[in-house]
Amino acid sequence: MKIVVDAMCAEYGGIRTYVDHLLGRWSAVHPEDELHVVVPAGSSHDTAGHVRHELRVRKPSTVGRPMAQTGAMHRLIRRLEPDVVLATVPSTTVRRPAAPLVVVILDLRHELRPEQFTRGRRLLRHVSYGRTYALADGFLSISQRSLDDLHALHADTRDKPAAVTHLGADHVLRWPEPSRRGPSVAFAHHTNKNPDLILDAWALLAGRDEPVPPLMMLGVTGARRERLGGIIAERSLTEHVTLAPFLPDDEFQRVLASADTIVFPSDFEGFGLPVVEGMALGKPIVIGPETATMEVADGHAVVMNDWSAASLADAMVRAIGLPDDTLELARAWGASFTWDRTVGQTREMLRAVATARS
Repeated sequence: MKIVVDAMCAEYGGIRTYVDHLLGRWSAVHPEDELHVVVPAGSSHDTAGHVRHELRVRKPSTVGRPMAQTGAMHRLIRRLEPDVVLATVPSTTVRRPAAPLVVVILDLRHELRPEQFTRGRRLLRHVSYGRTYALADGFLSISQRSLDDLHALHADTRDKPAAVTHLGADHVLRWPEPSRRGPSVAFAHHTNKNPDLILDAWALLAGRDEPVPPLMMLGVTGARRERLGGIIAERSLTEHVTLAPFLPDDEFQRVLASADTIVFPSDFEGFGLPVVEGMALGKPIVIGPETATMEVADGHAVVMNDWSAASLADAMVRAIGLPDDTLELARAWGASFTWDRTVGQTREMLRAVATARS
């Protein structure tokens, strides 16, 4: 198959992780395919030996990127005549491409948790995502939760082909040797990660007559760092909680590989990659009663009873005491999430949509 991959919006965060690993394993699983990967000019993306096309993006990028996708990328698709186009986020050309279009659905948090986004960001997503949903010939969702949300909020998408394709986690096998000698690790770069709830729980743990597990919170910068630092000082948690910024890849991998426990009480996820990464590394995982993380954990994580600090504190105590055989079952489940499987399922969906349009 000849496939154009629109990675114009995949420069950061979880979407970048997804695209990097998808491209990285594609040639090993389907060496017969020809992939053309479209990225912004100057992108640091490693396109893994696939044909690379860099498009100039004028500033501001919120306007320049869709212009590049609708202009230069649209012309590229016409010239290449691919079997199918894969848009790695629901923001691509606003003109119907000259090939079937399959769109990756990550999450619909901007619609279901609008208070966690600025008004401008919500408006941009509403316009660009809505147009992409209308143009799509099929959808690939990273979880059943996200696909259910798409169908519930955009009824017109229910009549189009769709498949759930979970992300992989076997990239952790190339990380440092796992141990549990480090602190527990939590994430605080977005409000849905619930950093305040985590600190409330740690304050409760500190008030008990037992050792308090050390904790490192990742992705804490700017005003959020100042605010969370103030809470830590106010609650006398300085010796128990450390704030860290976004870490370079090698340091991030070392920190997670040595983490004692992964604390992930996010109230909204499209998938929750740290959950399966942590399981594959043999870590106890703590999550909230949230649909996507419960889906991918499949009973192998300690789930909070509710969204209270007391419930999180109790879940932490349970997680720390998990026996080795329970952790081994979780590790085996986490190891079943492979990027080869993701590539295979993605390619199957692309082929089905391409065949239906031919």
